[in-house]
Amino acid sequence: MFENDPEVLQSFAEESSQRLLDLERGVLSIEREAADPQPDLLNAVFRDAHSMKAGANLLGLKQVERAAHALENVLDQLRSGRLAATSTVCQALLDGVDLLREILTAPAGEFRLESDTRLTALLGLTA
Repeated sequence: MFENDPEVLQSFAEESSQRLLDLERGVLSIEREAADPQPDLLNAVFRDAHSMKAGANLLGLKQVERAAHALENVLDQLRSGRLAATSTVCQALLDGVDLLREILTAPAGEFRLESDTRLTALLGLTA
């Protein structure tokens, strides 16, 4: 529906850029508060990942949606207490943010998500 509308895609790219900055800052804050991350912080970071996933879904951006969904799942595990904010988990989240940046800046069709180790690491945390 919107996937071919340059204005909508540009708007999504701009919003995503800000969300990625917010995600990165949030994950760094979670890492600093690893022993007891604040629920409001966890919820805010989760919402950013969720919003990226939902927007990508609406626009038919499957690779962005898949990577954002993997990030969202790890953040949900942190929110529920089923996963601890270890350095390994936080690094995987930061790598996931970088992955999303790369997908969003790659020319259409040139990014191969299936073989990316960062996605594999995120998926492995919730398996």
